[in-house]
Amino acid sequence: MDYRTELLNMVNRFSIESVEEFKEAEMLIVRDSRFKSIRKKKDYDGHVRMLRQVKNKALRIDPKSVQVPEDDIDATYMKKSFEKCLLAFSAVCDGYVQMQMALKDKSEGAKLSYGQYKEINNKVKSARVKLNECLDEMNIIYANFTEYSYTDNSEDLSGVEYKTYDQL
Repeated sequence: MDYRTELLNMVNRFSIESVEEFKEAEMLIVRDSRFKSIRKKKDYDGHVRMLRQVKNKALRIDPKSVQVPEDDIDATYMKKSFEKCLLAFSAVCDGYVQMQMALKDKSEGAKLSYGQYKEINNKVKSARVKLNECLDEMNIIYANFTEYSYTDNSEDLSGVEYKTYDQL
């Protein structure tokens, strides 16, 4: 498998296996993580387990293992953007784990002031904003990467996998 296909497969796997599963877990967590409803019984351990599973799935994808030639600028940008997304994704998962552990401790009687909760929540929010920015950037680079993916470098348009409107 060539490096471009391998890189695309990694990004697709991350998007499907990690990001989509994370979004599902995040919906559950947000619903159960309101400060005012802490006293109610929640499955904080289950949330932490889900977060760690999606994080581990994402971290098993290793874009550094793909050898991209220095002259392929698009693939280099794609790889760097993907690596940045993985780091941001990991930070969001870690923030949510910290929040879930704090809420669990609070539900078991430990002290957690609203200020401490708000600090953790702000950390999660800023990490989520960073992840959204990284994902948006990666999606743009991904679109360019796939749109201009050539099977060969000839001027003949038959070697173009995806033709733009001006090439048709």
